[in-house]
Amino acid sequence: MSHVSEYQATGFTVIPGLFSRERIAEIKRNAIRLLTEIDRLNVPSGVNVWMADQIDETIREVVTDPRLVQVVRDLIGKAPEFLSVKTVFKSAGKRFPSPWHQDWFYWKGSTKLSAWIALDKATEENGCLKMIPGTHTRVFPMRNKETETGFNRQIPSSELEDLPVQTVPVEIGDVVFFHDLAVHGSHENRSGADRWSLIATYRDRSEPDDSTVWNSSLPL
Repeated sequence: MSHVSEYQATGFTVIPGLFSRERIAEIKRNAIRLLTEIDRLNVPSGVNVWMADQIDETIREVVTDPRLVQVVRDLIGKAPEFLSVKTVFKSAGKRFPSPWHQDWFYWKGSTKLSAWIALDKATEENGCLKMIPGTHTRVFPMRNKETETGFNRQIPSSELEDLPVQTVPVEIGDVVFFHDLAVHGSHENRSGADRWSLIATYRDRSEPDDSTVWNSSLPL
């Protein structure tokens, strides 16, 4: 099955080895440097976000990489634009799983595509992604549930009963592309080892979008 067919059928697809291990090491060093400079390396959530007008040249080179952008074009159309990027860091001090959710709930508007770039090997043991295939065709209810991790909205488990769960382990340099309606979460980092990822988000600028999240974008 091609990555386009897989994405259309399941709401996500994995492209192995899109970035070399050497390039990923450089990306990770730059991300840690940026977070250290702004004193955001150890935020409780492990998540840091930059909008399109906030990225520096090192991040710009990643999110506009021709290999990455080609897959984005394949999946959402010939007029993509970059919106934002975030780093996600799990460690012994940030072990918590991400609950089931749809990104669309936070963003609304037209379809968005995220590219989850593995800066470390991600396994079930250290908190890799988990997806529910085929859920990108509908909106699920999200409920409030107070937590200490900042993930206070999640899809009730009762809504997902009997749906197949797919764990998505990846190697360094692999990229998981997923629809903003694809229900996903992550496993707990039981290993306590560091697990970094960089997640870039895109949309098709030819589609009307009434989302109010982004005030800037980078046409590609």
